[in-house]
Amino acid sequence: MASTPLPTKILESSRIAPPPGTTPDNASLPFTYFDVFWIILPPVERLFFYRYPHPTTHFLSSFLPSLKSSLSLALKTYYPLAGGFHQIPGTDDSLELYYVEGDAVPFTVAECSGQFEDLASYHERDVSQLECLVPVLPRQEELQPLLAVQVTIFPGEGIVIGTSVHHTACDGTSSMQFMHAWAETCLSGSSVSSPVPIFDRSLISDPSNNYSFFYNHVQSLLKSVREGTIPALENSELVLATFTLRQEHIQRLKQLVLAKAEQSKTSFHCSTIVVAFAYIWTGFVRAKRIDNFSRASLALPADFRARIQPPLPKEYFGNCVGPCIATANVADLIQDDGVFVAAEVVGKAIDQLSERLKVVRKWLDEYASLSGTPILNVAGSPKFKVYDVDFGLGRPSKVEIISATKTGAMSVAESRDQQGGIEIGIAFPKDEIDYFKKYFFDGLNNLSE
Repeated sequence: MASTPLPTKILESSRIAPPPGTTPDNASLPFTYFDVFWIILPPVERLFFYRYPHPTTHFLSSFLPSLKSSLSLALKTYYPLAGGFHQIPGTDDSLELYYVEGDAVPFTVAECSGQFEDLASYHERDVSQLECLVPVLPRQEELQPLLAVQVTIFPGEGIVIGTSVHHTACDGTSSMQFMHAWAETCLSGSSVSSPVPIFDRSLISDPSNNYSFFYNHVQSLLKSVREGTIPALENSELVLATFTLRQEHIQRLKQLVLAKAEQSKTSFHCSTIVVAFAYIWTGFVRAKRIDNFSRASLALPADFRARIQPPLPKEYFGNCVGPCIATANVADLIQDDGVFVAAEVVGKAIDQLSERLKVVRKWLDEYASLSGTPILNVAGSPKFKVYDVDFGLGRPSKVEIISATKTGAMSVAESRDQQGGIEIGIAFPKDEIDYFKKYFFDGLNNLSE
């Protein structure tokens, strides 16, 4: 049975705009093929939990004003996020991010009487109890907003800063670049000078017109995107938990995988994320009790900024990620050396990323071919440094990607407390998460033997 929603009261609904006269009168950023590829995904929803042992009155008078003013200053630099996206008038297939001075970000302030420490913990929590902390990104057909913010105060306990970002605006690298800039602005009281985002869409060349190819394939879904009818996973019965792989666990996994690779006379990319994803993927397959005669897939977002020609500057703001898909037989993944099998297919898929830019038009077909195949998607990255987002309250006590629970994804971040470790957030029905926990912790115990 689903949990009772947390008692939440809306204290204020407003809109935050960049300071007047600090942005272009209007700006248009045409979609690239990377932008249109991700248009069918729901907004990316992140929650940042901070301890704040003060009453609501103190929050409203002392912290909220600086949070608002710093958001306004951050939007001076990241002004496209205050706008929206739409189809360019008079065109059949041209989409753009569009901003006019005066556009603003929906900003909600709420109060919740739930147990902050419980919600910000690593143990199982009902996903339905976290959803009241997620800002609603309004759906508008003429100009779809790109960013919404909700700040929820738990009197005497903590604050949750929630963001919803439309995936057509930017990928995780860019959205976290914005979050770091906002937090640094809140700390300093003035706009941060670097890094300055680069919005120039002409940096992504498209001589083969991949944009039109992708647009034609997804246009039948655009109406559903605008109306919010794209199906998502049912969250009412899901529980979310976070699992940590410490640096010593990762090093031991690498040793075991590399030893097996040498024995098998094979080689592949064997990094921290490869062995971490392999370990979680094999546990996911076991917890789902997938038929041994089936195949299963892992899909992770690959950043192509350094791989496309010419390479993009790291400050490029937008989307530049594509799918990296690894597939294996379930029977191989659940055997004793399943982690090695998983690591090999993931590592070899990463090895071939540069080649994937030569077959961009096959990306959608690859996903279509996996219909009916159990897929574990990946959201986030340890490179985003989510635990360094400090608004003056110290490091977050917890960070969650709630939208990952709607797309069947595991969320990934650097470990908050374990240098060199990785955190993995994953949602299952209760019986499956119990099975996954047993596999996860029994496996770590075996690594220590």
